Amino acid sequence: MRLLVLLAFACLLVPVASASASDGATVTHFAVTYPGGIANCSGNRITHTTSGKTFIKDVETCVLSDLAEFNPFPPGTWDVNSPEIGGWCSDVDGAIFNNATCNLATSGHITVTDNGDGTVTWDIVAYYAQP
Repeated sequence: MRLLVLLAFACLLVPVASASASDGATVTHFAVTYPGGIANCSGNRITHTTSGKTFIKDVETCVLSDLAEFNPFPPGTWDVNSPEIGGWCSDVDGAIFNNATCNLATSGHITVTDNGDGTVTWDIVAYYAQP
C-alpha cells in the first residue's frame, strides 16, 4: 500500500474533455499515467444533479504493465469495498492513494482480466457520494 501512496504523488492526470447531455448529466473524460508506465488508466466521470441530489459515476479501464511491481488482485470481479480491494479512490482526483484527499467509492466493482501477454486489465465502475 505504501508503494501506491508514492505512485499517487507522481502520477499524471489529464482531464481531456467535458460534455453535457440534454438530461443535465456532465461527462468528463480523464486519463492517468502512473510512474514508469506501471499503469495507464482512462475513462469517464458522469455527474448528474437532480432534485438536489448528485449522482457520480466513474467508468474506466486501467492496463497494468509492470506486474512484478504491482499486481494486487487475481482475475475475477471484485466489489470495490471487499477485503480484497480495501476501498477504491477515484483516479479523477489525481491523488488516489492520499488518505486526506481520497474520494472513496461508496459502491461499484472491478473486473480483473489477465491478458495473457504480461499485462492485466482492470475494468472499473465506481459510484461516489461527492465529486
